[in-house]
Amino acid sequence: MPTTIRLDPSRPIGNFWIDMGLVVLLEQFGPGTYDANDILQWLRSRIAQKTGNIGQYYDEAAGRLREYEKINWVYPTNLFIKVSGQPGKKVKINDKEYPTQPPVFDLKLDLTKKPSLCDMCGDEAPVTDAKMWMFPFLVDLQRFANFYPGVKRGMRLCARCALAGLAGYLGWLWKAQGKDVLHFFIFHTDLPELRRLYRVVIRPLTVEGDRGGNVRIALAGKYIHETTLGLLLELFGQVRASDRLSDEGRQALAELLGAVENPSPAPLMLYAVTGIPGQAFNMQALREFTKLQSLYRLYERWLEALRLINSANPHQQLVSILSQFSTRQGKKKNYEESIWRDRIAWAILEFGDPFPKIEQFLFEVRAREEKKYPLRAGTLEVFNQYLKEVLAMDEGLQRVLAGFGHSLGTAAQEHNEMGLLYALRNAKNPEDFYRVLNDVQFRLNLTVPSALLNIEKGERIAGVPWVRVKTLLSIYAMNSFLRKGAPAEASDVNSTSMEG
Repeated sequence: MPTTIRLDPSRPIGNFWIDMGLVVLLEQFGPGTYDANDILQWLRSRIAQKTGNIGQYYDEAAGRLREYEKINWVYPTNLFIKVSGQPGKKVKINDKEYPTQPPVFDLKLDLTKKPSLCDMCGDEAPVTDAKMWMFPFLVDLQRFANFYPGVKRGMRLCARCALAGLAGYLGWLWKAQGKDVLHFFIFHTDLPELRRLYRVVIRPLTVEGDRGGNVRIALAGKYIHETTLGLLLELFGQVRASDRLSDEGRQALAELLGAVENPSPAPLMLYAVTGIPGQAFNMQALREFTKLQSLYRLYERWLEALRLINSANPHQQLVSILSQFSTRQGKKKNYEESIWRDRIAWAILEFGDPFPKIEQFLFEVRAREEKKYPLRAGTLEVFNQYLKEVLAMDEGLQRVLAGFGHSLGTAAQEHNEMGLLYALRNAKNPEDFYRVLNDVQFRLNLTVPSALLNIEKGERIAGVPWVRVKTLLSIYAMNSFLRKGAPAEASDVNSTSMEG
């Protein structure tokens, strides 16, 4: 008797991977009851493909060798599905073995005869061992691993969950960084919204046949947070205008991101996974992002700030600003290290403090390069907006720091006093900080603003932790120092307003 499964849009599982697979199946087949083997054969036709390579097999009926085009699981699915093609029996001809048929790439459910509880949905039904299926992300979000660590016997899945788990490969967005890193993205578990998102956003944005990934990403690197931010920037840029999304797709995205008056009651969520490919996929990190509506509002504020300085393309300029925190390393400068960009992206995605990493990048990278460039045009406008919107810094204090930092950096460049800026950056406590400011007054003949001279309870200055004041002043000063001494050909590209 054939095994049947029921596809029901009102029955989500709650696991982001399985639910994405259910969405894929619902979009292909629609709600209803189906023969599990028919669905399995359709899935096989989508995740196995001809490779373009030629092999040989021995045709026993004809008594000779024939050529065939090799088949394999579609990359990067082949990192997870390790079911080999079945070549039939083998024969030896001239001391070399040949299969007697082109290897058949097939998957079988191998369901138990006795019903058991499915570990995913809880239904009582015949189950299959999930290890056979090589599901990548049946994981505990608090302790990621290839399988739930508490289920020592492995996962047992009913036919519906097993097929949905296989279909998940057709709904993910992925990005490869050469042979070193793979990133995967799956959206949230509200099934109706996920289905709408898949139909009008994910599928239209999916790129076929690219070994580098199946989605365009505004910026990408080997780390999870920078690439996640790049994907979100790409999505955010589709809301107001798009040459790839329909009006329905842009409207759906706007509702999920809270960009309209009546946003979706199920806001957009994102699961991001990164790992190292090899014989299999070695998962390194899994992150859940839930603040996407707030991130989109911040994105809109950033575009407004860039328009105020007459940016012709504020979205692209924002991408350029957030992309800059990396450097080329190695003898041939062929390796990009972007750890600062990833940590800044992490802070932005979690609404934390990115400024210590910006300071580190300026002092440890830009100030030590052979050609010393300041931050790109608009950078300080963008992060000053972050100070206001996220860290709630008083605009008056921010202007004092920006103005004094500009004067300090300019004077340090004119007097060849970069050491003072490093001393400022390296201040470990308020006493060190004020000692440097005292040196600034005497060596550069600058007057320190009175707003910075009073230390308050809790080691705060004007209500702000002293270390943040020090960090911001260091950033403004070093950027001004680098701008003043930047090569002439870069002045137009890298110049930026220091007064915020």
